[in-house]
Amino acid sequence: MTDLWVLYEHRGDTMEEATLGLVNEARRLLAQRGGDGRVTVVALGEDLEAGLQDLGTFGVDRVLYLESPDLGIYQGELYASLLSGLIKKHGPDYFLACHGPDNGDLCARLGATLESAVVTRALDLAWGEDGSWRAVRAVNNGYLFERLRLIRAQPLIASFLPAVLTPPQTGSDTQAPIVRVDYESLAPVTACELLEVIEADPGELDITEADIVVAVGRGVGQGDTFGVVHDLAQAIGGSLAATRPVVDRDLLPYERQIGQTGKTVAPKLIINCGISGANEYTAGMEKSQLVIALNTDPQARIFRFTDLGVLGDLHQVLPLLTQRLQELDPERG
Repeated sequence: MTDLWVLYEHRGDTMEEATLGLVNEARRLLAQRGGDGRVTVVALGEDLEAGLQDLGTFGVDRVLYLESPDLGIYQGELYASLLSGLIKKHGPDYFLACHGPDNGDLCARLGATLESAVVTRALDLAWGEDGSWRAVRAVNNGYLFERLRLIRAQPLIASFLPAVLTPPQTGSDTQAPIVRVDYESLAPVTACELLEVIEADPGELDITEADIVVAVGRGVGQGDTFGVVHDLAQAIGGSLAATRPVVDRDLLPYERQIGQTGKTVAPKLIINCGISGANEYTAGMEKSQLVIALNTDPQARIFRFTDLGVLGDLHQVLPLLTQRLQELDPERG
């Protein structure tokens, strides 16, 4: 029986929507094989029960749950040791994860440990008629796409770009059994010890982890004019992000890019500065809780996605906003 594993994505004890997108992808792959198989979600962490209870309604057949205080924060060596032990024991056909900094590290470790193929930044997977696996992945910063044919790769380890994942609709009231895996029985082998967790400055946070994001488009300009956005991000405690044209001009690094060829974010607040709202960009931020946009064009597409739209020159508006924020919280000034 085909067994497809999906890594449970979560922030703290809250499930990330990407988990359901991966489940949907796994069910699609099973359908290609006639539906004979199961989807297994693998969860590592602490106090995750609440998010695991309803996975069956989305097409999950079972859940493997490793719980330990040691798993509250990602540790590459530890996670890879535990998961490689589980994979060797159960022999799944696929191991699917959501592409990101932690999982990029994890998938590389698993591929080396298991001597299996790894597809990063995956856009599509399919079974080949000859028994091989076919994959499409983004390369060259998303400017090109690469088609791959993989043979004798079990499990095939793939990390999907979040922007291509679509959550399934709820189906039945089926409840997937939660199988608790004894942490000690896997005898994790590590040479590293976690000594301390140092919280990053909000402005330095990875944009996928930030609660507040200030996003920049080509309308902001560059040089000294770019500074008004930096000032706002500092005053509001936000992490700076950008559209692809800004990254292409080397004004911000690729790690700060939002969109289909960048990262998908879902902060509590995102402020879009000088962004027109092309589909390539909005696909990466449309799940944000509160969306604010500043633009001089009343027809800008970004306004379709906003809770609050400000029509005006951001170089006039942002300094006033920043000044007011600094008055409210002088320590951020």
